[in-house]
Amino acid sequence: MSPMSRRTRYGWVTAALCLMAAGGASAAAAPAEAGGPVDTTAADGSRSARPADTVTAGDAPPLRFVSYNICGNSCGAASYDSGRRIDTIVAQAGAATWNADQIFLQEVCRPQYDAVLTRLGRLGYRGLFSRTVLGRPGVCGNADYGNAVFVRGEVQESLDLDLTVGGEKEPIRVPCLRNTVQYRTNWACSVHLYWDDGTLAGPEADRLAARARSWEDQGVPVVLGGDFNHSPRSSTMTRFYDRAVGDGAMGRFVEADQSDADFFDPAACTPGVTEACRSGEATVPSLKKKLDYVFLTAAHFTTPAADVRPLDLLVSDHRMVRGAAAWSDCGPLDVRRAAFFRRNAAGSLFRITADGNGTFAGPCKVGAGWQAMRHVVRPPQSEVLLAVDGAGDLWRYPADAAGAYAGATRIRVGSGWQGYDAVLAPGDTTGDGRPDLLGRDTAGGMWLHAGRADGTTYAAPVRTGTGWQTYGALVAPGDFSGDGRPDLLARDRAGVLWLFRGTGAGGFAPRARAGSGWNIYNALSAPGDADGDGRRDLLARDGSGVLWLYPGDGTGSYRPRSRVGTGYPAGELLL
Repeated sequence: MSPMSRRTRYGWVTAALCLMAAGGASAAAAPAEAGGPVDTTAADGSRSARPADTVTAGDAPPLRFVSYNICGNSCGAASYDSGRRIDTIVAQAGAATWNADQIFLQEVCRPQYDAVLTRLGRLGYRGLFSRTVLGRPGVCGNADYGNAVFVRGEVQESLDLDLTVGGEKEPIRVPCLRNTVQYRTNWACSVHLYWDDGTLAGPEADRLAARARSWEDQGVPVVLGGDFNHSPRSSTMTRFYDRAVGDGAMGRFVEADQSDADFFDPAACTPGVTEACRSGEATVPSLKKKLDYVFLTAAHFTTPAADVRPLDLLVSDHRMVRGAAAWSDCGPLDVRRAAFFRRNAAGSLFRITADGNGTFAGPCKVGAGWQAMRHVVRPPQSEVLLAVDGAGDLWRYPADAAGAYAGATRIRVGSGWQGYDAVLAPGDTTGDGRPDLLGRDTAGGMWLHAGRADGTTYAAPVRTGTGWQTYGALVAPGDFSGDGRPDLLARDRAGVLWLFRGTGAGGFAPRARAGSGWNIYNALSAPGDADGDGRRDLLARDGSGVLWLYPGDGTGSYRPRSRVGTGYPAGELLL
């Protein structure tokens, strides 16, 4: 909705204009996720403390989006807190809150935008503001007013898209950024369509949909977040919903909230039968209407989900929409293919899969919040990840249908692992058909945790060796020597690489020299058979962040290296 007007059942009346933004957080700002007056009225008028369809940072798909109209039709009211608005938006960048990749804001005062960008800029975000009202007395305290988009990552191009068709009381301008998010290029646009009965918003929607089609035809994904000012089943919104949804849809987008059966329109969709519906939870409780959306091109995104946050009466008369999805070209991990994982400085987890020819596809984001884990390992040819947290608890993470890992589905399978400075998942070292784990303590002792028959837990540790403290890097490549038993590789302080062949009885034979000069690398990883020759390979990261593939020769050594990636900074976990 527009701050220039207040909607009634039969028409429009003039309303107060938005409050001038503070240059940062207010002194009395409340936490972004709780505190302050909150209205939990649902679309049907009922009230509850927690929406039935809540999607949390722990269980949502890995790509994260936020759309928020931060003024609404009462943004000039004295009870509204501009500093709280800024704090609330910035909080969505936090890993524990939402870890947003893109944030779309509507009805923004320029000082609010500047304050948000200053704080998000320190976290790697870029932004773009589109002015719809020129600063003048009574409007944002003489500051400009409009819409904004923020993205985490590199920006290649910006566009201030004008959708105005004529007759609007203010220009309809949409800020768009072509950017790289989660290693994919896409266009991200913050949308605010006109607030009429559709005679102007319809042509505006046509212009926007046409521009989005042109980008998609070039192979570029598109994300639209914003206040579209029309309900899902209106003629205006037919331009966006994908044809597969039916019900007159003519667009190319999936909508983040279209799979939420708790809010399906019973006249059009049946929970448990219909997969997606042009309906959803109300975002403006006073109107009991859904006006705010996150749309994603259907050809590029899958598993959409959304959560409409409780109304915060200190921020807006709209509810924040938090949407999530996954890249459609990622999907589940094929355990027959080589792959490795990367945890970046923000705690996001990425899977990089080999193409079978010695190169790797673009990374797929498969998790967030992993900075809390001291160790993360993957058993050979398994989609499961195992992680040790700061308290020493061992967690088992199964992959979901999209190949992602979420805290909501993890299982605690052990404790007392805080004493290890290295954890390895070599496979079945005891010959009983069950995958085992190894832990090295700070004194150099190696401990075997044999896998139990249930396939998920481990027996009490048994020490299998000493003197392992001399090795600065350890890696479990599986069967690297070609004898059918899992081996270990260790690099000493002088850069010599040593092979420890598995005995098949839970231990390892005396070491054999496998190579030298490995001290130029700060991380080693074992992706599996990356080049498709049936032999296990190695990955190594040098001090410049370059990733090198060493094809295994099947006898415990390797062939000459090849460069397979860049931009892998030191300090990040590779597994």
